[in-house]
Amino acid sequence: MGHDMQRVPSTTLSGSNSASQTVTSHMDTRHAASSQSLPNGTSQAYHDERGQPWMQNGASGGDTALSDSDADLPQVDTKMIPLSITISRLITYAYTELVTLVDTLPARTEADRRSEILKYTDHMTDMLTKLLVLVRWAKHAPQIQKCQNAIAYLDSQNRYFDCAVDSIYAAFMSMPGVRMRNYDVGNAAEILSTGSYQRLPVAIKRMVPPPKLSKHQVRETLEAISGIIRRRILCGEPVPLAMRRYVIKNGRIVFTVPGEFEAQLTLLQYEDNIPWHIVSVRVLVAGDPLLPSEQQIAVNTRQIVEFAQQILVGASTQNQDSSVQPPQLVQLYDFLHQQCFTVLLETVYKQASVLRRAR
Repeated sequence: MGHDMQRVPSTTLSGSNSASQTVTSHMDTRHAASSQSLPNGTSQAYHDERGQPWMQNGASGGDTALSDSDADLPQVDTKMIPLSITISRLITYAYTELVTLVDTLPARTEADRRSEILKYTDHMTDMLTKLLVLVRWAKHAPQIQKCQNAIAYLDSQNRYFDCAVDSIYAAFMSMPGVRMRNYDVGNAAEILSTGSYQRLPVAIKRMVPPPKLSKHQVRETLEAISGIIRRRILCGEPVPLAMRRYVIKNGRIVFTVPGEFEAQLTLLQYEDNIPWHIVSVRVLVAGDPLLPSEQQIAVNTRQIVEFAQQILVGASTQNQDSSVQPPQLVQLYDFLHQQCFTVLLETVYKQASVLRRAR
């Protein structure tokens, strides 16, 4: 806005009343002469009543350009207003207030005129005094600007230093991951000379799975397990009467109870007191296929096997502590017989329910 403002014409100021003359005389006592254009295109500096050079637009008329070292500093001009804009705005404000006062004075009384003129004069005196202080202070603006530029330069250097420290620390933390180990010359020489590495930990052998058995070894192992099962059955293992129908083959014993279940058992160890291991259980009791799909009974064979295995393990422990408990196979038969009987009863109940609804 200051660039668009023009200085107040002298004819307008001379045509004003005594208030304008008072402001003009006050400004004449404060300022000696305005700047004039020189032949070389530069501006002459303002001078005060003592002949000292004033600052124009924040720069001294007698100062030269910044040195090369100062020119390298970053220029800080944020939140700064040129001095020329401040002077232009104050002149415009004083002129506008004066014109408003001249236009409103004829309609006032003589006492009000004197009071308004006195208020305007005091207010403008304060404003121009502040401007004079600001202009004299601006003589040291280049030094202050240099200090601000130096502070900004030091701040930027401090940020660069922090970034460098952070980068160095990040590189230090990432170095262990990219470090190359020394060549294992000793072990390489041993492998090349002996053909194998002799210093492997013994625990590694336990983690390596054993080699697979051949078909002949598998057949011999299954025959050996079948012999152990046969010896255990013939040497006093109590077998329930309903489970006397069994077959021993391929390392397993298959108990078949007609109309109820079929169970395959084996032994995982060679000791006599270990529990039987259930390989599979097949329930032979089937539901009625004529029942609706929502009435069909689903048998959870996996859950039956889990409960039956728990019974065998518990029976083996109880037999070691006391001889009163039933043998393993007797408890197994009782459990499987109960499950089959439950399925049979559920089937009869479903059939009776369907018949009752049919009536």
